[in-house]
Amino acid sequence: MNGAPAHLVIARLATVERPHDLRAARGYDLFFGFASVSLMLFVPQLKSLTPLLLLVLLAVHCVWRREDLPRLLRASSLYLLLPLFAAASWLWSVDPYASRYYGIQFLITALIGCIVGAGLDRKAAMRGVFLAFAVYGFSSLIFGRSVAWGGGAIGSSAFAGLAQAKNTAGDCGAVGIILSLAVLFDAIEERKPWLALLALVAMAVQADMLIASRSSGAVLAVGIAVPLFLLWNLSRLFSRPARVVTGVTAILGIATAVLTQHIWLPPLVAQMSRALGKDSTLTGRTYLWGRAAALIEEKPLLGVGYNAFWRKGNLDAEGLWRYAGITSRSGFNFHSTPTELLVHLGYAGLALFVLVFVALSILLLVRTMIRPDAIMIGWCTLLTYEVVRMPFESIGTGPFHYTTALLAAGLVVSAGWLARGHRPDRLPDRPRRFRGEREVPVSA
Repeated sequence: MNGAPAHLVIARLATVERPHDLRAARGYDLFFGFASVSLMLFVPQLKSLTPLLLLVLLAVHCVWRREDLPRLLRASSLYLLLPLFAAASWLWSVDPYASRYYGIQFLITALIGCIVGAGLDRKAAMRGVFLAFAVYGFSSLIFGRSVAWGGGAIGSSAFAGLAQAKNTAGDCGAVGIILSLAVLFDAIEERKPWLALLALVAMAVQADMLIASRSSGAVLAVGIAVPLFLLWNLSRLFSRPARVVTGVTAILGIATAVLTQHIWLPPLVAQMSRALGKDSTLTGRTYLWGRAAALIEEKPLLGVGYNAFWRKGNLDAEGLWRYAGITSRSGFNFHSTPTELLVHLGYAGLALFVLVFVALSILLLVRTMIRPDAIMIGWCTLLTYEVVRMPFESIGTGPFHYTTALLAAGLVVSAGWLARGHRPDRLPDRPRRFRGEREVPVSA
């Protein structure tokens, strides 16, 4: 082998790392995306079966795609610092068992998301996730229910579907709309009319879920994210220099909006809440944040430990459950991602989260700016949607939650592309129509 040309050596290594057999079929990629996210969406129905089946799915993947594991771990290494830090918090946690137990669950969920983002074919994985939300939307429409809600003049109920809360139904509807848009544009590019039709129908169902749930945060966030998706896809018709200028402008605009969101976002959410008949306390969030501030002052650096606050027997948590009317004493949070991180992991955990999120988000934006396609723009749009919701919802750290997995997938998808040993073939500077991305081996 030492005397062989370099391109032949690379080709042989690529063959060893990723065999072209049944295990590399795209059908498996679609199935994994569909199955993993479906198990997390149907948690209220599957209950304890969800973690068990996800563990089985993870084990099967590690065996079925064992050649991909080193590359997957390299691509996901920066993101995996988050769940590893959370799991390690048992060392200083007020409840070591809870932090260790839920930290391992967080790590499993993160690994599932990293596989979806960096371990599968991007198009097939996105279609699988889309199908999971489509099936969930149709099931919610048929078998779902409404829950009591103090909506003032608008009404006294809101649609919760198959979820335990209306906000979850609204979030599923909003995420489903973004996924449907990405698959719709991709199906048009690939000339798959039946897939495009399914995406349109699913988007209509998910829009109905979103509106009926009366979730102001989801409505506001998707109202910001969807125009971004459409404008970014439109920019693909421009020349490469124009796309670069558009991309840089978008990055600067998003960064400015995130850094100044404490100025413009609360008044906008308050106005949206008044329009939907909510009270000025954002449905009790201001009281929760006040109590959290006192907890953060007690343990500012490392927090109380991952998921160590919301536990039975903790008097502070019991009081907040009683205040919110949570009789089950579970499934509750501080309704703010920074606040949740500060309480459980302190300023160290929040700094790590921000560092990882910013670094991987910039990599994703740059990657998408250089080679824009519907799938990658869809992931960028989904991350934008989640960023808008973070000040008012706890996102990205819940074990066995679809949002945690999707956030992980979106953050590592571009790193996975860089680590695969493939390069995209060249497109003309001014494409006549939207084109999907093709990949060719380095040896070509």
